[in-house]
Amino acid sequence: MLALRFYLILIWYYLIHAHIYQESSEGNDNPDLKESIFREVTSPILATAKRHEGYQTLWQICYDISDTVLLRNLMHDSIGPHGGFSFYVFKQLINSRHYAKLLRLGEEFQEELANFLKDRSDLLWLHEICLNQFSTASETLHTCALLSSPGEDADLTSTRKSLSFVERRCLLYLSKIAATAGKDVDYEVKVAQIDADIRILNLQEEIVQHDPEYAQGKHASKLLPPSELIEMCMKRGRELSLKAFEVFAWTGSSFRSSNKGLLEACWTNAADQDDWVELSQASVSEGWSDEVIQESLQGTVLFNASRLCYSSDAVVFDGTFEEVLPVRKEDVQARGLEAKCFSVEEVLMQHDAFPDAGRLMMTAVVMGKELSYAAPADEPVDMDS
Repeated sequence: MLALRFYLILIWYYLIHAHIYQESSEGNDNPDLKESIFREVTSPILATAKRHEGYQTLWQICYDISDTVLLRNLMHDSIGPHGGFSFYVFKQLINSRHYAKLLRLGEEFQEELANFLKDRSDLLWLHEICLNQFSTASETLHTCALLSSPGEDADLTSTRKSLSFVERRCLLYLSKIAATAGKDVDYEVKVAQIDADIRILNLQEEIVQHDPEYAQGKHASKLLPPSELIEMCMKRGRELSLKAFEVFAWTGSSFRSSNKGLLEACWTNAADQDDWVELSQASVSEGWSDEVIQESLQGTVLFNASRLCYSSDAVVFDGTFEEVLPVRKEDVQARGLEAKCFSVEEVLMQHDAFPDAGRLMMTAVVMGKELSYAAPADEPVDMDS
């Protein structure tokens, strides 16, 4: 209480002397004299503010005389709770959007600024870039790009909003550049992961445009889980049925392994997109040749899904679809997979059309696997395969 009373007396002293300074300097344009008077007036206030963590007073005095040297010295000297005077200065610079000044201070107060920005990845990566910590900056950028919401601290700033798809994509590309510049031992793995996330982001941007709620802005910027994207694809019929497999292709082996049921549902949904009974009846009644069968099946979703997932040209991130869902039933046993592991064939065997068109359905799947993803093969496909 005594210290508080003394502090208030000094503030009163400061106000009186500030008034004296103003009167004494009227008609005097000598800036050095004005500054000298002001420093003399504020000297006792400065000392007391340092002892009692009067950060606002310290900041105001440094600001009034534009003394960055004094500011830095005070930041070194005043180490109190919650980051001390350094954190207070950082907060003021962010609130006033003086980011360049903030980063320049970060060159001298590297650890302090890094700790202050630990919940502000949108600024932390800039600090890390300035310190040539490219690999660390890449990780920060990657995290920032995939944040579902700003998650901001109300004590820092209240102006941040959710990132748009364009902003997220820019951050991912910056993360890729930083990872390449850092060249850690596993930087190529990191770059591959970033590329996969860019692909998924692009897929979401395309998929949500087919959602009626997208026009209302529901999915305008929020990142959706891959499983939700896949379910959205299955609800949109033929148009997006293949996009579900693309999402699976870029999510990684862990996601595919833990979402086998969803992957199986995608194959069932793919089979639903064509009238297999009608195709089978037409192939028999019209006596289709192997060439006609091949041409007809290439337009089916099953064929294109198989080609996307299993062909030699298929691009799949982190593993293969074969590891999770082999094409044929015998492939499960041949690979020594667990008994609960299904194959595409076993999934299709449960489809209503399989009793009448099962051979044709499996022909489409096998064709998709064996033909090049870039161009169809010239040889006819054996219907008995």
